[in-house]
Amino acid sequence: MALSFIKIFFFLLLITPNLDLSLAKKCSFFTPKYEIHVINKLQINNPQLRVRCASKDDEIADKYVAIDEDLHWSFCESFVLKTLYFCHFWWGPKNTSITVFDDATFCIHHGKYENLLRYCKWEVREDGFYLEQYNTTAGNKTYFMDHESDWS
Repeated sequence: MALSFIKIFFFLLLITPNLDLSLAKKCSFFTPKYEIHVINKLQINNPQLRVRCASKDDEIADKYVAIDEDLHWSFCESFVLKTLYFCHFWWGPKNTSITVFDDATFCIHHGKYENLLRYCKWEVREDGFYLEQYNTTAGNKTYFMDHESDWS
């Protein structure tokens, strides 16, 4: 009897870490999955773009992003809607930091259009930072890039 209990105990120890990890990667109805995309749309023959993205708890990336490269990640929005991601950008002598996600409805708190697809797509260009928006006004359903921030 004691030997059987010990076998079951060790079997549970072996499968429990895998069970916990697989559950942690799945989002629920109350914690939906979102994606962030940061795409380098600078022109060729420019200085390299360095990007460092993070949240309060996690370092996402700190790397040079090639022309047209898509630096992206996904996450489960917290139940209390307090998730924040920011990125710092260096491009030649210019550098700035922007919030890339802090609002489940608009991607960013001061967003103008509702984010219906649960992803926030950013483009880095010579004149600043653009966030993809979905326009539903007057029945016209189109995507467009909205200039959100300048280089400092």
